[in-house]
Amino acid sequence: MRKFLLSLTIVFVACFFIGCAARSPGDYSPSPYPGRGGKDTAIGENGQGGSNENHQPAPGQLTASEWSDLENYGFYLSLFETNQDDKKGIFANYFMKGYFDTLNMVDVTVKNGENIVTGAVVRLLDGSDNIIYQGVTNAFGTAYLFPRENQLELIEKVTVIHGEESVTLDYVYSEDNASLEIDIETVDDKKEVIEIMFVIDTTGSMGDEIAYLKAEIDNVISRVKATLTNTSIRLALLFYRDTGDQYVTRYFDFSTDIQAQKKNLARQSASGGGDFEEAVDVALSEAVAKDWSTENSTKLIIHVLDAPPHYTQINMTRYFDAIYQASQKGIRMIPVASSGIDKYTEYLLRNEAMMTGGTYVFLTDDSGIGNDHLEASVGETVVEYLNLLLVRVITEYHTGVKLEKVPYYNQDK
Repeated sequence: MRKFLLSLTIVFVACFFIGCAARSPGDYSPSPYPGRGGKDTAIGENGQGGSNENHQPAPGQLTASEWSDLENYGFYLSLFETNQDDKKGIFANYFMKGYFDTLNMVDVTVKNGENIVTGAVVRLLDGSDNIIYQGVTNAFGTAYLFPRENQLELIEKVTVIHGEESVTLDYVYSEDNASLEIDIETVDDKKEVIEIMFVIDTTGSMGDEIAYLKAEIDNVISRVKATLTNTSIRLALLFYRDTGDQYVTRYFDFSTDIQAQKKNLARQSASGGGDFEEAVDVALSEAVAKDWSTENSTKLIIHVLDAPPHYTQINMTRYFDAIYQASQKGIRMIPVASSGIDKYTEYLLRNEAMMTGGTYVFLTDDSGIGNDHLEASVGETVVEYLNLLLVRVITEYHTGVKLEKVPYYNQDK
């Protein structure tokens, strides 16, 4: 009997250690934050609050999709239309809340003969040469402009400026004349430089995913550096919370010292907040005003968040102004919607992306990590690993070459 019990004990202990050894650090594990316990539950500066502060998940676990309203503009407009039940489109009421009007897009592609022109300033002007809207052509040679409904009849000209050269043409807006191609004789001055700023909400409600997001972002930085070997990467980090927290914004300026920035990223944690809305407007206003270069480089803000700005005139005006200033400077905003956003926040983030020539990214439930993720009002999409999705998007914005979207279950994370 003793021999039987001894043998059983040995088997049990052996199985225990074998099972533990079989689980590598890169294997999936559930979120260290079992729930928010309400909006903006404090996790603490070192990750305390019932979570494992030393938890360091492997990258390649969070799943996400990308949706470009610029490439699917007809679908976007359908979200404001009445349906067969005579109910308003899902975004119609949000449009009535004001501030944003992205229902009259004008896209302008600039070329020099057969070659596309990047970094060209494109302006819609009224009869007195006042600027109605300004954008900058991307790596595909296209700028996206969004005059408001009450400005359409004022538009009389479109101007393209690149270096010392400029072209001005008479232009009258119409829905049938909203896609333009303009030729300009100029010299390509595109720089092999990417300026990336991660703007990250670090309030307590981000606690269910912050450790994973840090791992993914760290990995994205490494992969972009390794993929675009002839490109200089200037990296900045801006973390934000809300008024009354330990800090409203915490900033680490543009630097080519990637390892130092990774250490700055690793030291951050989720805490504070206290209500649903956060200091989004302050963060983006500061982000756009930072030390971006004036050269023809790829400029990206990757905005990771789970809540909108406070809905007051001051906050919303500051939020809109920051987005438009980004458009004027050629800074593309790529919002990454995390668990907990509502439909109005989705609407705002999609406007944020469109107005700056960016794209909308949203986390999905496929990973099993974090709290529930809002189902986006989009068409058919591909679910990818977040890290590989962001590397793909960054590469596309820099090279002007579209890459294949590969489902996460077929990806080597």
